Amino acid sequence: MAGEHMHREILETPAMLRREAAAWEAQATELRAAAGGRPQVALVGRGSSGNACAFAAYLFGLATGRQPVEFRPWLTTQELPPCDWSDTVAYAFSVSGQSTDIAASAAWLRARGAWTVGVTAAEGEDLHLAEATDRLFRLGCGPEVAVPATKTFTAQLFAAAALAGLPVQAAAAQAADAMDALLLGPVPGQLATFLEGGRLAAWIARGPSLAAVCDAALKMQESLGRPAVAYSTAEVLHGPIAMFHPEDRVVLFSGSDEPMDSKRAVAATLLARNVPLLTLGTDSTREAGLPLPLPEARWARTPVLAFLSQLVCLELARRAGLDPDAPAHLQKVTRTL
Repeated sequence: MAGEHMHREILETPAMLRREAAAWEAQATELRAAAGGRPQVALVGRGSSGNACAFAAYLFGLATGRQPVEFRPWLTTQELPPCDWSDTVAYAFSVSGQSTDIAASAAWLRARGAWTVGVTAAEGEDLHLAEATDRLFRLGCGPEVAVPATKTFTAQLFAAAALAGLPVQAAAAQAADAMDALLLGPVPGQLATFLEGGRLAAWIARGPSLAAVCDAALKMQESLGRPAVAYSTAEVLHGPIAMFHPEDRVVLFSGSDEPMDSKRAVAATLLARNVPLLTLGTDSTREAGLPLPLPEARWARTPVLAFLSQLVCLELARRAGLDPDAPAHLQKVTRTL
């Protein structure tokens, strides 16, 4: 069956969360102690790993009050003045451990004094990332065959939370329960039906959940070959709102219980433009079209939204007769030169 690997790897996610959360927390505690109190954090990743870095930036910012550096590998290809990164802990996210530009960035930062940690799902030692970093954070999520990152992306989100100093075990258990509920309920199919046939799909959220909608758009691009975009709720009215038309589909996520004036303004403007809009959120969100089972911790709702979008992309690919395991012209490991 098309998407067999992607389907299996999505289904493995709740059990992975219950199994690995304690190990993630233990590894993070050790690594944070070994970092020696360095005040600055740098994050580097591409694709889904880059989206995990965006999530990590929110959580480290909330934990420390300092905005992490989301490091651009391009810098390592340029002639730069001497610089000192010895006040920095650099986290390099690469599921395969073999992404050449991520490893090169970690090595570049390490050579300039940063203490470097590679975050990877790979089990071996013969990794570009292992050679470039001081330590490895092992996700322990097992092999992933399908090109779209599913369980590995979720593992990276929890790794980021643990490395930011958040307790993840209870949140992982609640997220796993929410994912099990989604597997048994109608929401993935309903959301797939809403998105099916639209010209452009847009995913909108704010705060840590921006990482999930960015990854949802990426999943649609790679598994469906379909135009999809993602925006912060706070950014849409700064111009992007003008491109949406009635043939598009917009998914607006509310992952918090607090008032969100920007969300209401976006929804009102889209409806005024006759753009089909579906809102997702908690039972307490008045505008929610599809209430979702969500964990108590706001940050832990991001992995549940990501899980839902993975199920939706799998369903849409199957309806379209596509195989999301192996999209044309894409590879599981991307080696950027």
